[in-house]
Amino acid sequence: MRTTTLRLGACIMGAGIGIFAPLATGSADDDASPIFGIRLPAGYREWQLIGVAHEAGKLNDLRAILGNDIAVKAYRDGTRPFPDGAIIARLAWEYVSSAENDAVFGQAQSFVPGSPTNVQFSVKDSRKFADTGG
Repeated sequence: MRTTTLRLGACIMGAGIGIFAPLATGSADDDASPIFGIRLPAGYREWQLIGVAHEAGKLNDLRAILGNDIAVKAYRDGTRPFPDGAIIARLAWEYVSSAENDAVFGQAQSFVPGSPTNVQFSVKDSRKFADTGG
């Protein structure tokens, strides 16, 4: 699978992962990088949830992992490698304390998503990305 990262507020290239700044206007599904021509998959925000995570350290973010129907079926069936057409999305937000929730609990213990930080897509296409095994 090839991973493409759309990072809000940055433009960095890494080995095997492209990191792009999306357009600031319009809906996320309509955005394309003006430099690299990368398009977000239509309707990706409606894909099924595969998992959530908190990444500590320098990233310190909350993440939602979503998959299109092909990826979700592969997860459920234990199919490896993923079939062509499988796409996994990783949406990330800042990990922030919730003063409102903490007031209810009486102590600092609640964290919620803050500002979005980036969106990454892993796309399985054995012909287009043959150099990485698809």
